[in-house]
Amino acid sequence: MLKSGLGFVLVLTIHCSTEVTHVQDVHVRNYRESSEENTRVHDILHELQGICLHEHHFKTVKELQKDTQAILNSLSVYKEVVKMNRQLTNDLKWIMKESHGEKEVSRILRLLKQDVKGICGMSVVKDCTDVQKTKQKSGVYTIYPDKSGSVKAYCDMAPETGGGWTIIKRRYDGSVNFQRTWSEYENGFGKVNGEYWLDNTYIHRLTSTGTYELKVVLTSSSKNIRFALYKTFIVGDAASKYKLTVGGYSGTAGDSLAYHNGMQFSATDQDNDKNSGKCVINDGPWWHQSCRHSALNMKFSSGLFWNTYDAKCSKSVMMIRRIY
Repeated sequence: MLKSGLGFVLVLTIHCSTEVTHVQDVHVRNYRESSEENTRVHDILHELQGICLHEHHFKTVKELQKDTQAILNSLSVYKEVVKMNRQLTNDLKWIMKESHGEKEVSRILRLLKQDVKGICGMSVVKDCTDVQKTKQKSGVYTIYPDKSGSVKAYCDMAPETGGGWTIIKRRYDGSVNFQRTWSEYENGFGKVNGEYWLDNTYIHRLTSTGTYELKVVLTSSSKNIRFALYKTFIVGDAASKYKLTVGGYSGTAGDSLAYHNGMQFSATDQDNDKNSGKCVINDGPWWHQSCRHSALNMKFSSGLFWNTYDAKCSKSVMMIRRIY
């Protein structure tokens, strides 16, 4: 019994010793990997900071804080990419597990590759001028004026207009109220496939990144159509209060917009005109210098006003097209 007991103790001791050795090896390996990871992270951090903070001895604390925050902002994007890649991995594993056989997996992956190619290979269109290269039908399209984001706009592709026109404003039935605030004009309103104002922010982004012409199309109550074409059309940024730069008129409606050249935009809650009163009250939001020269955003029931066009306008469209 004693020998048997000693043998049991000996075996148990050896077994426990083996487990302790294994645990120690795991701890050593984890420590080594953790140490290597910390060193690697330190090297990456030093390298990243070296890019932005290489002149740290000349910078203030606030400047260092700003640069470090910029690095953090970039890292947050990559964190999201890593999370999405993990989700992609898990979803692919699920598809492979739930599919019935290699043939089914191959078929699904082949279809997936085609879809991804369609997404990632998609060309980004800046405006309706770009849309026209692949689409000839008028309608609502998503455009990307710049890297800041996308917006939906109505593209006029009619052969008689030459196509490629981005509609920035349209009124024809009075269903949308245009007597709006600064913020509403800044962010846009209405329905893109109906009456709407694109929004001053995107109009600025479009016209500041290329050379655009403006076409104003006016329709009288008797359905007589006339137009005013301007070879120069630029809307400034928010700091300029969306200042209008316009010129180079030609057309059949007469020039009632050049009078407002250089003016800031006015809305119901922000009066930037040069009149002693407030043009917006009767003439609607616009780039007013003084009142009643052009007023295409006034109350629909009062008629849309264009000084050089004798007839009362019942419809108006403002569209822009990139020249180059």
